[in-house]
Amino acid sequence: MVKKSKIQTPDWILKGVEPPKTKKKGKLFKVRKCPKCGKDEVKVVIGEIGVWECLKCKWKGKNPKEDELDEEEFMKYLDSKGEEVA
Repeated sequence: MVKKSKIQTPDWILKGVEPPKTKKKGKLFKVRKCPKCGKDEVKVVIGEIGVWECLKCKWKGKNPKEDELDEEEFMKYLDSKGEEVA
């Protein structure tokens, strides 16, 4: 029979400090933004694999900037976006 290895105690417990804080809890939402102008109007280019395009500044590339927001931050983001449109 194969012997399982033991789980090691994390360093923060051995040092007697507070546990590291997790950044986000609950459901996470990804917001993609243009790395050139910072606007969130970034869409996938149809017909090209992994290519994104900004509708404002016409940037094209493979790596738009991604922000992860929890539910509360995402709702604030949507509220502020709604005020921009009005």
